[in-house]
Amino acid sequence: MRDVIDELMGIQPGSKLDVLRALRPDVRLATQAGELAIFESESGLTTRERHAVALHVAELNKDAALAAHHRGKAGESPRLPLLIAHATMLTLTPDQATPEDIQTLLAAGLAPRDVVMLSQLIAHVNYEARLLAGLRLLEGV
Repeated sequence: MRDVIDELMGIQPGSKLDVLRALRPDVRLATQAGELAIFESESGLTTRERHAVALHVAELNKDAALAAHHRGKAGESPRLPLLIAHATMLTLTPDQATPEDIQTLLAAGLAPRDVVMLSQLIAHVNYEARLLAGLRLLEGV
C-alpha cells in the first residue's frame, strides 16, 4: 500500500526508501488512514478549512511539498484566522495551550468534536512534516 508520504517524496516502488518503508507497513497504513480520516470524514470544519490549516502548519514547518499538497484545496472562511492562530500555537508553543484556548474555539461555534478534529489535524500534519524530513535525510544516505 502506498500513502501520501510516498506521493510527496516521489518514492518509486522498489526504491531504497520504498524498501525501507516496507519494513514498517503499519506506519504506511496508519499514516494513510489518518490522512483519510482527517480530510475526508464528516466534520463541522469544512474540507477547505482543514486544508487551509494544514497548509499553514506545513508552512510553519517549512515543508514546500506538504504545503503544495494542501494549497489548491485550501479556502477562506470567517473563522479561519481563529483556526490558524490555534494551529500556530499548537505547532510552535504547545506548552502554552490552556483550557481557555479550547473555550475560545467553542465560543466561536466549534463543536467539541470539531475541536478534537482540529487538534488531530494539526498533530497529523506536524507528524507528516517530521516524517518527510526524516525520509529526506535518509534519501541522502
